[in-house]
This record gives sequence, structure tokens and C-alpha cells, in this order.
Amino acid sequence: MNDRTLIGDEAESGEFARLAAIARVAAAKGWGHYAERLGLAKPGAAEERGPPRSDAARLREALEELGPTFVKFGQMLSVRSDVFSDEIVAELAKLQDAAATFPAAEARRIIEEETGKPLAELYASFDESPMAAASVAQVHCATLADGTPVIVKVQRPGIAATVEGDIAVLRRLARLLDTLVPALRSFNLRDLVEEFAETLRGELDFSREGRNAERFAALNRGEAAVLVPKVFWEATTRRLLTMEHSPGHRVDAEADPARGAPFAARLMRLYLTQVFEHGVFHADPHPGNVFMLPDGRACFHDFGALGELSPRVQESLRELFLAVMARDASWVASTYLAMGGATRELDRAAFVRDMEASLDRYYRDAGAGSQSLSAILHEFMKLGRRHHIRLLRETALLMRGFAEVESLVHALDPEFDTLQAFRAYSGQLLKHAFLPELGAARIAGLYRFVSAVREVAGEAPVAARRILGRLERGEPLFEIRHQSGGSLERHLLHASNRLAFALIIASIVVGSAIVLSAHAGPHVEGIPLLAIIGFVAAGALGVAWAVIALRSGKL
Repeated sequence: MNDRTLIGDEAESGEFARLAAIARVAAAKGWGHYAERLGLAKPGAAEERGPPRSDAARLREALEELGPTFVKFGQMLSVRSDVFSDEIVAELAKLQDAAATFPAAEARRIIEEETGKPLAELYASFDESPMAAASVAQVHCATLADGTPVIVKVQRPGIAATVEGDIAVLRRLARLLDTLVPALRSFNLRDLVEEFAETLRGELDFSREGRNAERFAALNRGEAAVLVPKVFWEATTRRLLTMEHSPGHRVDAEADPARGAPFAARLMRLYLTQVFEHGVFHADPHPGNVFMLPDGRACFHDFGALGELSPRVQESLRELFLAVMARDASWVASTYLAMGGATRELDRAAFVRDMEASLDRYYRDAGAGSQSLSAILHEFMKLGRRHHIRLLRETALLMRGFAEVESLVHALDPEFDTLQAFRAYSGQLLKHAFLPELGAARIAGLYRFVSAVREVAGEAPVAARRILGRLERGEPLFEIRHQSGGSLERHLLHASNRLAFALIIASIVVGSAIVLSAHAGPHVEGIPLLAIIGFVAAGALGVAWAVIALRSGKL
């Protein structure tokens, strides 16, 4: 069947019936002409009813009308400021994952079906009135036989089949839009649908959520300020999750500044640790998922999706923040590109100029009292969108999570300085590699130097293979055109001497940095003696080289 021909006898069955429903909603929102072009509606379909609204608002309303899977798809898109406009992102962020409760008898049936045991054998008490309900599941309070209070998350009946059907429809719709509406191709809707399918299927496996919680707990085992509720595996399956019911209250319910301010600093430090040290972070730290316990600890909830960063992306993020502190637009641009990729040919010079303007505005606003790091990250994503740079999904998710955490800490402590918090954290993060006394700017500069050396070292094998290939083919490596007077041999000798001297100094510096990082050998005032000798030797050689070159007039 041609994708254009979806109206007919088959349109009222299965996938095509769902597409027909989408066409009706699209027509009602004023997009009947698109539905006609896609073959989803007959000519003359009814257009928008009611007062005029923005395209973004109508998109949100359409997703709400199409049901829970489409609402979740919209929520996923709301984190992609690198793909969609601010207006669309802000509107999609309003989507709420709420749903009517289903009967307690159904919950009981699913629990007993999943565990193979009577409900009374699993729980000493079970509250049949749900404490919360969403599109995928509803939650009940219960008590174990030993008196431990727990929450029981029960998957909504039939939701897995509904989700699979809706994913199939989204795939077909993405293919149709990509084929017939060229203006939408830059959004790469097919890839976004596949990301969504993978994420939502993972969230439907509650045993995976339990494993995520245990992994998060293990990573934070040495952190006294964190509590992760315990998972009770005897009552946990793919469709059932039983976890410890922790005391405490939502972060946004804390009204005491004396408790809120220290908790804000603690929460920001915890999140930075998750990102930069563990590489695994809570993907949705909104107020309902972060509780403050009576003893001041933070308790995280809902581990349906953990963000995980590769070591390379983790390193790029670390460099990005240091580059922001160093106010180095070129470095910011390089590290941002490393966290994603350009979908079209990139004008790097223009990208760097825009980054420089953004950094200038950020520090000007920071001087006026605004210290929001999430604001500059959002600005980078807007610039990336303008220059057709798409971030990796996990990076986009992290930036949304960082904005949520920053919003929480500012609600708890309006005077909280996020930039200063990161400066303090960067010193802690790098103290085993560099001297904290150097200060943020010098740390950033030294960090960039080592990073550049590492990058060159990584490219060296490729360059070496290219050179060997040319030699094997008998091709010249380079062409020499001697135009100045004097001996060619003498010129080459001077050039090779200067190059060798520069490599020796660079090697000493890199070696000293490695010794400094490893804390090897005897120490003087806490600094490795070998590193001191190396840096002093490199400095002396550099000065001697400069003096000789100046005297000879060949610097």
C-alpha cells in the first residue's frame, strides 16, 4: 500500500484507525491541509474550532487528546531545546502525565498474577485507594509482614500493548512527515521516535527500575546525605515494583530557610557528583522525585530512567564548564561539538563568534546578580539549534535535569550562587590532578593544555598510518621550495633543532603533569619533587631558548 493512500476500507482497523483518529485531531486543530497531504483525511476536512492559538499550544492540545503515549512523547521532546524552538519546548513542558485510577480489584489481580502468591501473603496491609495514578501505573501504600511501610507500583492493565501500537503509529507518521513535509526533515523525527520507543519500553519494565535504584544506591553508598529507598524483590517483577516508603516531604514543600539553604547547597553538590564523578545521574529530578528527610538527607524517587554518560561525554562536559569559567569561546565551541554533531556543514568561525557573544552576555548578567548556569547551557542549545548541531540524547536530558535542580535550589535559597558552587566543586574535582592554588582560570588553562596534548596524541596513530601509506606508494611527504638565500641544509638543520627543542620541553611539561597527577615520589610542601624539578627545568630551557633566539634574530 502506498503511504499516501491510508483512507479506505482498511482505515478503520488497527493502526489505520489510529491514524484516522490523528487526522481528525489534526483537522480540528487547524492542520487539515497537512492531513490531506499525508493521505490521512479527505479533502475539505473540518478546520480549527474555537479561538486562535499558537502552533505550539495547538500541538500540546493535540498530544493531550491523543492519549498517554503521545503525552509522554511530547514530554520527551520538551527536553530537546537543541532541536525545537523555545516556544514549542515551553508549551510541551506543560504536559502532565496524569490518568484516571483503575479498580483495586485489577491491581490485586495483576499483583497475584505477577508473583504467583495471594496478596495477603505479600503484604500485611494494602490500601486499595491509590495514592497516585499516571499513564503507565498507579501507586498504593502497603505494609510488609515485619511492619515496613512500602509503596506498590502496579502497571496499568493493557498499557504495554497500547504503547506498542502507538509506537508503530508514530513510526509510520514520522516516515510520512519526513517524506511529504520537507520543512520537518531537519527535526529528524524518525530518530526521535526510535529514542522514545527505547526509553518508554525501558520504563515499562519495573524490574529494570528496581535495578536502576540499586545501582544508584551503590554509587552513592559513601554519601551520607543521600537515601535511596530499598527494593523488595520478592514483590517486584516487570509489572510490579515494591519499594521502601521513605519519610519526608517534597523539596518544594520546605518553608524553613534555615533548613532549605543548606539542603540547596547539598543537593547541587550531589547532582554535580552524579554527573562528573559517577557518570550516572537522576534523569528527572523534579520536586515530586526529590524529598527532604527529617534528618536533612535527600531522598530520590522514580528510577524509571537513569541518565548515563560515556567517559568521553563526561570529559567534554567537564571541559565545557571549565571553558565557561575561562571565558574561552573557542574551547566552549569545541567541547559542545564533542557532545553531539553537526547535521549540516558547520561555519565554525560563525559558531565561535556566537559563543563569544553568549559568554559576554552571560558574564555581564552575572555581574548584575544573575548566576544561572542552566541559562547559559540553554543559550548554548539555542545556538546549537541555529547552527544545526544536535546533542546526544543523554546530554540533552542532563541539561534539562540540571535546569530542574537549579530551579529547586533557587526555590530553597533564592541567593544561591550556582556559578560559585561549581567553581568550588571544580577545585575539589581537579585537586588530585592540578594545584587548587592556581585558581579557576589557571586550572582551566592547564586543563586545556593537557587536553590538547591528549587530542594530538590520539590523532598521531592516524597521521602515522597516512604517512606510512604515502611512503609505501612512493609518494613524497611534502614539497620543498627554497626561495631565500643561504644554504638549504643550514635552514633545515636550524628548523629541525628548533622542533626537537620544542618537543623536549613539551615532553618534560607533560611528564611533570603526569607525575603531579599521580603524586609519585617524594613530596615538598605536598607537591611531588619530580614534578617541581620537571617544571623548573622546562621553564629554564624555555627561557634559554628564547634568549638564544632573540640574540640570533631568528625567533
